Amino acid sequence: MPLINTHGEILQADAAEAVQLLPDAKLEDIAQDLPNIGLIEIVFPKFRDGRGFTLARRLRERFGYKGDIRATGHFIPDQFAALIACGFTSFVTPEEHSPAQFAAVTGARQPGQLLRRSVFRARED
Repeated sequence: MPLINTHGEILQADAAEAVQLLPDAKLEDIAQDLPNIGLIEIVFPKFRDGRGFTLARRLRERFGYKGDIRATGHFIPDQFAALIACGFTSFVTPEEHSPAQFAAVTGARQPGQLLRRSVFRARED
């Protein structure tokens, strides 16, 4: 399972020690150690389980985590833009999806862009 970045480019696997978080992790339990953690892996046991998105966003916004947040487990190319928006910076791609599928998503318009632009324009009026 290749390791890729936010552009879908293959990265060399690093030997960095990771703290692995399951979807039900309590971030408060590791909050004091965050400045010393360079890599956090968030596990997606099923692609339908969205708790990993929340964990990543909370790490970035509430706890100010600056290190690498890596998605592992079951996620799909359709979720790639949302993973990036929540703060993920690297991804171990699932066996059933090639890195090329994720790279293709980075250049494609994402569903919802039109809706976001429409809502933004409506707020301007």
